[in-house]
Amino acid sequence: MNLNKAKNIFIVGIKGVAMTNLAVILKKMGKSISGSDIQEEFITDKILKEKQIEVFSGFSKELIPAHCDLVIYGAAHNGASNAQVTEAQKRKIPVVSQAEFLGNLLDLFETRIAVCGSHGKTTTSSLLAHSLLKLGAKPSYLVGSSSFGKYLGGDLGDRKYFIVEADEYGVEPPVNKQPKFSYLDPQHILCTNIDFDHPDVYANLDEVKQAFASFFQKRKKLFLCADDFATMSITATFPTSSYFTFGYDRSADIKARNYQSKGEETEFEIEYQGKRESLKIRLFGKKNVSNACGVIAVLLNLGFAMTDIKAAIRDFSGAKRRFELRAYQNEIYLFDDYAHHPAEIKATIRAARERFRDHRILVIFQPHTFSRTKALLHEFGESLTEADRAFLAPIFPSAREKPANFPITSDDIVRVSGNTRSNIQAFSKTEDLVGAFSKIVKRKDVVFTMGAGDIYKLDNDIIELIKRID
Repeated sequence: MNLNKAKNIFIVGIKGVAMTNLAVILKKMGKSISGSDIQEEFITDKILKEKQIEVFSGFSKELIPAHCDLVIYGAAHNGASNAQVTEAQKRKIPVVSQAEFLGNLLDLFETRIAVCGSHGKTTTSSLLAHSLLKLGAKPSYLVGSSSFGKYLGGDLGDRKYFIVEADEYGVEPPVNKQPKFSYLDPQHILCTNIDFDHPDVYANLDEVKQAFASFFQKRKKLFLCADDFATMSITATFPTSSYFTFGYDRSADIKARNYQSKGEETEFEIEYQGKRESLKIRLFGKKNVSNACGVIAVLLNLGFAMTDIKAAIRDFSGAKRRFELRAYQNEIYLFDDYAHHPAEIKATIRAARERFRDHRILVIFQPHTFSRTKALLHEFGESLTEADRAFLAPIFPSAREKPANFPITSDDIVRVSGNTRSNIQAFSKTEDLVGAFSKIVKRKDVVFTMGAGDIYKLDNDIIELIKRID
């Protein structure tokens, strides 16, 4: 595919975060961009409007512009079987998956850095992009969030650096389970961890590890979390000179030490090359400190000075929907978080406890996809018991799943948890959930809406509710 020849690009499912970020980059490259999606409100609507990118409602084949010379599609909305995609093929318009297109886009850049991992890759890739921006490097980047701080989740800088969040999910399950990141050809790979997720693509952890192992073979420089057993087990046959490690393990090349939450910041120390440095970041939790060490490792390898790196990472406040403060009313904090895997839920709750030691943690959680809920049912029950109270919304389904094939509900999470402390409740209607929550919440509570679906849309209702707390 010759990207230079494509002048008028149509994106199917343009409201998805990654698709919107890609649209922003392409428009800045001088392309004419339009696309289609469902009419439902998305977190990216404002960005597309501000960038004057036309969005058509629905997937009627007549909506493809007559002058279109490239169509990009993703896994959502029937993927390659979408009516607009098949119509484009009939018209002999070039069609490409988002994953393959992103691989072609990256080839235009000199230094390509991929951030992968089952958990934490959005925050980590955003921190890396933020740091390079603060260091004056003018990077191009595409991460899995609509924004981080004052920056959009995708932007075009110069052609020296491109940071990409590398996704292990399939191109178009169940039709095409090829990992998306297999299309990428980075020189540098930063991996936060490897865990069993996406049961609609992978049968077990071994299959996930195989996908990452294949991706790692592409690297010229590999940066790995020394604390993650699954990750390190892959590199057992690699020469130690072929990778660089970070984390808390005593074998790590950059070791994290003595981290503690203090007010609005986390303080920690690192040891590397016989040196010791004290640092501060505006992220919380053990894993975020480790991931920050991974970013520091990459930046040092790129030739930046530690003094400058310390200043660059300090004011990063996180990505959209990652421990995002939505409101503070009547001494009640409301955060929103994308956590949708048991390990992420547990990490977020524990990070909250470190930051808010004398507060109750209340979680309003929306399970994401029937297949994930079924495969990790007991793990969900275990992780949610770490909250003082957890309120479970109905499962947010994937368009690629048929509910009849998954006889499972949020009630099953309550059942397997044992509910020994009566701290988990499931609801079939969100209005019932909000009603029950309103009877529990009180001053000093820390509240999270949590999940990868649309649970964040409850935030305004919750904000109005906590405004009325006595």
